[in-house]
Amino acid sequence: MGKRLAGLLLFGAILVGCKKPPVAQVGSIPITEDDLTRRMKVSEIYYPKNGQRYVALAQLIQSYLNEEVLKQLGYKVDQSTWEAESKRIDQNTKSPEQLQKIKDVYGLDHQGYIKTFIRPVYAERYLYNEVFLKSAEIQKEERAKADTFMREVQAAPDQFSKIAEKMGLKPGRLLVSEKEGIQPYEESKRKLPPAGRPAEPAGLEQAKFMIDKVKNLSPGQIDPEIIEWQEGYQALRMVGKEGEAYVIESVSVPKKDFSEWFWSSASKIPIKIVDPALKAELLKQVNWTSKLKME
Repeated sequence: MGKRLAGLLLFGAILVGCKKPPVAQVGSIPITEDDLTRRMKVSEIYYPKNGQRYVALAQLIQSYLNEEVLKQLGYKVDQSTWEAESKRIDQNTKSPEQLQKIKDVYGLDHQGYIKTFIRPVYAERYLYNEVFLKSAEIQKEERAKADTFMREVQAAPDQFSKIAEKMGLKPGRLLVSEKEGIQPYEESKRKLPPAGRPAEPAGLEQAKFMIDKVKNLSPGQIDPEIIEWQEGYQALRMVGKEGEAYVIESVSVPKKDFSEWFWSSASKIPIKIVDPALKAELLKQVNWTSKLKME
């Protein structure tokens, strides 16, 4: 019995000794040498000849900072979240061959795939698209400015441009049609687009949406509803028509700058890099590392 116990203790000691400490830590998330190796291979698929340790570390630090910010904001981030993201990627990928190459890096190592590929994709996508752009709290100052502009121009529609300039906004005149999409009015007068070139699909969708907003307005009238786009808030004033196209006066209030907002939180999350040479290379090669809270 004594020999068996001694053998078990020795085996346990060997296992503990084989467990290598992380090479870096981002908040509560450790980054191991294996994590770096996997991410280097993934990086090489995206950017050939760029699968270097400091590149992989930079990508993982950025990704896990996104994840830590999500946690700070109270969002659920756990295994079920990542498994759902994995299924979403499988169902929606536009590059199945590239995705398969990435999966081949991991083989049967599902947790490695989750940690160094799925989690980075999820954190970046969700934080920007679902939180930052859609949060009324984050964008409240920008929305308030758009609301103030709307109140003032509804009281004096003919002062649309002057009110915009007074508020530090840039008014513009647009030519909008279902066939040609959206063009700056002055540019549309200077030159015509090349014959046969179709408008961009997104431009056509936006154009149709804007036309629906103004087509029943009289010249000079304001659309009473602010349009929220991904990048900002827009107010419209009907000017008139030229053939099938609508001439619209427009003012946009841009949404908050993501980088500025992100680093206001991410720069407070502690970062530890154990390997001095790797840390030096990262600090030398990656400019945003100056914003990190290094321990």
